[in-house]
Amino acid sequence: MYTKTKPEITFLEFLQLARPIVSFSSKTGKPYRITKLEGTILFFIRESTEKEWSMDLEGVHQAYLELEDFKTVNFKPFVPITHSPALGLLLHLKLLVGNLDSSIMTGA
Repeated sequence: MYTKTKPEITFLEFLQLARPIVSFSSKTGKPYRITKLEGTILFFIRESTEKEWSMDLEGVHQAYLELEDFKTVNFKPFVPITHSPALGLLLHLKLLVGNLDSSIMTGA
């Protein structure tokens, strides 16, 4: 279970967070290296396969705004194929925290 840290983030704010990153990992630790950002499309390489993938950040942002349950399968309507990288990106950007993390942050 994850908690949103900025539930009303605009797409522009989201893009500003994502633009400077050069790498991130999936929830399970698979590393991805970003190759470029063209418009709203993020291109990245899964280091274990050296295969390049692309992901529309508008879809990731929309998933962040609409989802309450951040299981990778729930990303399917927003980002085809790249469900795990989408979740990993949100975790990397600290837009999602696990319940343990959120209780530490709030002192609960």
